[in-house]
Amino acid sequence: MNFSDKQVLIVEDQRPFLLLLRGLLQSMGASDVVTKSSAEKALSLCKKQKFDIVVCDLHLGVDRKNGFELIEELRIKRLIKPTTVFLLISADSARPVVLGSIERRPDDYLIKPFSQVQLKTRITRAWQKRQFLGEVLQEVANENINRAIDLCEDLISTPSPYKGTCEQLLVELYLRLEQFDKALDVLKPYIDGKPVLWARVALAKTYLSLKKFDKAIDIAEDTIKRNRFNAEAHDVLAKAFDAKQQGETAIAAIKEAIKLSPYSLPRHFSACSIGRNHNDFILASTSSMAIWDLSKRTVNQNSLHWCGVIRSLLDVAEYTDDKRTRNRYQQEALLALQRGMFDENIQRIDDEFDVSIFGSIVNARVNAIDGKMLDAKKNLAHSQAAIEQKYDATPVVYIPDSIKVMYDLGEFEDALQLQEIVKAQKLELDSNSEFLLRSESTKAKQNFTNYQQFNREGIQLYQQGQYEKAKESFALAQGFSPVNTGVALNLLQCLLQILSKNQKADPELFRECRRLYKLIDDMPLKIQHQDKYTSLREDLDTFMGSK
Repeated sequence: MNFSDKQVLIVEDQRPFLLLLRGLLQSMGASDVVTKSSAEKALSLCKKQKFDIVVCDLHLGVDRKNGFELIEELRIKRLIKPTTVFLLISADSARPVVLGSIERRPDDYLIKPFSQVQLKTRITRAWQKRQFLGEVLQEVANENINRAIDLCEDLISTPSPYKGTCEQLLVELYLRLEQFDKALDVLKPYIDGKPVLWARVALAKTYLSLKKFDKAIDIAEDTIKRNRFNAEAHDVLAKAFDAKQQGETAIAAIKEAIKLSPYSLPRHFSACSIGRNHNDFILASTSSMAIWDLSKRTVNQNSLHWCGVIRSLLDVAEYTDDKRTRNRYQQEALLALQRGMFDENIQRIDDEFDVSIFGSIVNARVNAIDGKMLDAKKNLAHSQAAIEQKYDATPVVYIPDSIKVMYDLGEFEDALQLQEIVKAQKLELDSNSEFLLRSESTKAKQNFTNYQQFNREGIQLYQQGQYEKAKESFALAQGFSPVNTGVALNLLQCLLQILSKNQKADPELFRECRRLYKLIDDMPLKIQHQDKYTSLREDLDTFMGSK
């Protein structure tokens, strides 16, 4: 390999080793060698210049981007060429660190100390492979997946030492297009053949995608027997057992995968999903915290991940029967919220995000967990009014938790309106938020159906002048949505009609009017609700005054 015409970037925060690396590469013939002491500086440079080879240390300083975070961002933002060789180096040989690095797919991972011969051999080998796959990788980068598949199939038919690499890439491309049967066709020679690790894992993933869960489990278990440190095989087990509703086994499998390789965002998202599916909300909370820690300095940074931490703590509080545990996790959520006021990462990630507005939503949920529905309604209403005042459109970061509280309170119409915003604007949610919306919608479905039915009946009966029967229907609707503003106004309007027609005062009706008055008064109301309440208020004051 000729290094003289290659542009090389070295990223290393320890100056002595940086100089050593530069000397090694120059002695190998590289004349165009640039050095940077941090991932941030490297990213800035790569926006202006494209390199053929990047040699990067894994650890680049406390609270700074590390090497595998750098490679991820360079590739996602297309700041390096598809043929660029990326070599990670580290003195840390701890298994979780090594596996976390390898999962980012560097071209190689080299443990310090190493010789010039080792460095040259690894770079040369990676370079030759990248050049052989160059056209395919370029088409993948351009999102021309079908063209990449055609080129890959051509390369497989060409005699070369990279047949296995091409087959692996081809399987990944088919899985990406959800063409699972075609992926299986490529893998058929490996079903009963020599147990090649990548092929066995790919087979397990393919069977999982085809919903052939028992086959996926068999292959994953066999893979683990041969290599117990394969985190991906444990991932497959977790997802397959989750699909088979074997929660305890699924949770054990995902915990083992995290133990082996804890630096994977997709793995922690899977843990959140599996934990919530099987009521292990502590697991979901732990992985939500890991997602925030792993993402806040990366290309995957998102203020939704921080919101997910607080939400997951409240999930533990909501779904526990133990009062001490509930209080503990509520306090942890509120402390996390308070710390968020001073967290520079949150403002750096999303300078439009208002922690105090989110705090009102969180307090509403705490109120709902404690059964203080009126307080919850007030906090939620104030948060939505603040959002409307501050923004032209509701930011996605507030939507998942707002919807959660709306369903808790029975404010179904408001929840559906926000869900329509998500659909119509195709807002990008993280998988935790998507899970929340999906699960809450499913849980609320029957209550919403019953609420709609009785509220609709009440409106029809009211229009027919059958106020007593309408009152009964509205009361039933309110049973499924105890603090819903719309049905409260309908019921109040109905009660006032009954009071106006009764010659004799009914104390029970007056008490009910007072209850509804407390529910509606001093509450930020939507325009249509405010207009209706204003029109009812004069009659209400008359009757309340006479009482």
